[in-house]
Amino acid sequence: MRRMKLKPATVLGITVLCVVLGTVAWELIERIGLYFYQAMPSLAVGPYGFDVGVLAVWIRINPGSILALPAAVLLLRRL
Repeated sequence: MRRMKLKPATVLGITVLCVVLGTVAWELIERIGLYFYQAMPSLAVGPYGFDVGVLAVWIRINPGSILALPAAVLLLRRL
């Protein structure tokens, strides 16, 4: 099977998408856990980002962000 040649923008886009989805998924897991168990510590670090006046981008790094990176690598290998 021949592998597709991926552009750097595609690799970066898929990686960022996976990290953002991992962050959101972990946030949901934390909120559901907090709802059911009433005492779940937050494992998030951050927020990290930048603010240029007109544009502000921030992301909280949590275990879901880190766990999403291997998922992005697997997805990129499949393409």
